[in-house]
Amino acid sequence: MDLKTLNRIDKLRRLKSKGPQTPKWLKPYHLLIVAFLAVFTFGACIKILELNQQ
Repeated sequence: MDLKTLNRIDKLRRLKSKGPQTPKWLKPYHLLIVAFLAVFTFGACIKILELNQQ
């Protein structure tokens, strides 16, 4: 194998190991969004349980 092929294989291996990147605008807020969704679903479950008991 020549040097060009080895460089291409190395670049592909590095790209594969990196994994998918999260968008920059999402990074500080992703935990906040997950927490909001958890609270929202928990509140919805409580409302459904209240409606079923009446």
